[in-house]
Amino acid sequence: MAQAEQVKFVLRLPASLHRKIKRSAKADNTSMNKKITNILNQSFADSSVEVTLNDLIKRLEKKKVI
Repeated sequence: MAQAEQVKFVLRLPASLHRKIKRSAKADNTSMNKKITNILNQSFADSSVEVTLNDLIKRLEKKKVI
């Protein structure tokens, strides 16, 4: 399987946040890069689900189902 194109990105973090990510990555037996990538991917997936659910709720309310 071909690997997706990757770009290098420099990010400044507060030392305390860096330590939290480092500890969490170590506990998960993964790299900090992978940990941060997973967190970012999850944040976008969560917001997409939230938008979909809010849209569904509005549609159901409009039809007076809920």
